[in-house]
Amino acid sequence: MKCCIIGLGVFGKNLAINLAQLGAEVLAIDRREENVSVIKDEVGAAVVMDFEDTTPLSRLAINEMDAVIIAIGDDFEASMAMTVKAQELGAKRIVCRVLSSMHERLLRLLKVDRLVVPEEVAARGLAHSLLMRGVVDGFDMGSGHAIIEAAVPDALVGKNLTQTAELFKKHAVRLVTIKRREHRPLDKLINTAAGEVRRRTLGVVGLDEVFAKDDIFVLFGGEKGLRAFLEENAAES
Repeated sequence: MKCCIIGLGVFGKNLAINLAQLGAEVLAIDRREENVSVIKDEVGAAVVMDFEDTTPLSRLAINEMDAVIIAIGDDFEASMAMTVKAQELGAKRIVCRVLSSMHERLLRLLKVDRLVVPEEVAARGLAHSLLMRGVVDGFDMGSGHAIIEAAVPDALVGKNLTQTAELFKKHAVRLVTIKRREHRPLDKLINTAAGEVRRRTLGVVGLDEVFAKDDIFVLFGGEKGLRAFLEENAAES
């Protein structure tokens, strides 16, 4: 997959790095040389471009990109200009960071494929983590549904999907995958120093996969169902 990220502030930079780590071919663009320098070794290519002149964008094969993300976070006019230029150049899919309600209305008139408000996404994730027991992160999916990451409920430790299927079914909750702690030599020292725990994603969870104490569940479901599922199974411990 080929992606072009225009605007390398905190949002754009982290998006570009994450996409590259996931295997995407990333072209990163910013008007500030220091922002480009920070990311140039993390992505396929990084370019300095003056946002006031959209002409150079024509030389970057925008029509070959699977997605063009306008991540500019501090310049309404530059964001609009880059969006219009990307459309003119035949971008297959355009995603825009929203700067204001007016900006959002104009982008909708342009029929931009997806609009993103990073602050709202972060706020919703925090809301889930504050309101649901054991939740460490979350993403609002709309219509009252969410994907969350939560510590395995105490009552489920040592069991598997076959044994707990009715518990998931009761609250219409789906186990997407499990993020499991990795135990390697010296990890205790490394994790303590870095403040992080190494984890690997199991992928599709087998019916006989036993849930471990330190597992993080990735769950999908209705917000009420997710909350009830976590509360009920924590209370049973």
